Formats: sequence, C-alpha cells, structure tokens
Amino acid sequence: MDLVATVMCSSGILIAYFADAQLHNFVTRNKNLKHVGKPLVPILDKGLWYYSRHPNYFGEQLWWWGLALYAWSIGYGWSCIGTIGNTMCLVYVTKLVEDRMMNQKYRAEAYRMYQKTTSIWVPWFKASDPSGVKNKNA
Repeated sequence: MDLVATVMCSSGILIAYFADAQLHNFVTRNKNLKHVGKPLVPILDKGLWYYSRHPNYFGEQLWWWGLALYAWSIGYGWSCIGTIGNTMCLVYVTKLVEDRMMNQKYRAEAYRMYQKTTSIWVPWFKASDPSGVKNKNA
C-alpha cells in the first residue's frame, strides 16, 4: 500500500507542478498580448490542459489522497477527514472557476465547447463535440 501511496503522492506533485507552470505561461502570454493590443487566447487547452480542465486540482487531489492512503495503512483512517474536507473545498473552487470563465465574454463560447469535450478533473481523452464543430484552438 505504501508503494501505491508513494506513486500517488509523487504523481500528484508532478502533475500539479507542470499544470501550474503551463497555466502561469498561459497567463503571462495573455498579459503580454494584452499589453501590445493583440487579441487574447481565450482558453488554455494545450499540454495537461488538453486532457483536463483542472489538471492542477487533480494533481493536488492525488497528493492528498496519497497521504490519506499512508494514514489509512498505519491505522489512522480518521485523518482522511482532512482529505475529504480538502476535496469538498476544491469541488466548490472548481465551480467558482468554471462560473468565472463563463462570465468572461471573450472566452465564454470557447470555454463552453471546452467543457463539452474535456474532463473536468481526471485527465482523459477528448470527447467528440456534439455540435460537430471543430475546435480551432485544438
């Protein structure tokens, strides 16, 4: 069980790190585009963000559930309460982020398409768009 927990924790750290680095680069690029008066890129759908709308949250959850598995394996299952609380907080934060994305006019339509084709947390293969319209950013 320790091996599984170690893999979960290590993977979680790596996924969260790379997802956050990709997000930072995207935000920086958009700031630079805005500064020179060019149109902003509406959504980040490259790298880990191609497979998940919130891969950084997925990585964080892997970390916390890996820690919970460590605790469970040594008889401290009650400590999973913290992990469950963290998961509930991230579910709420995810809802807030999704709402904010939909309230920004320049990205609402692109994000709506992204929602239809991309897993919310767990990285997964793209779903086909039910409208039949190809995503020009993909």
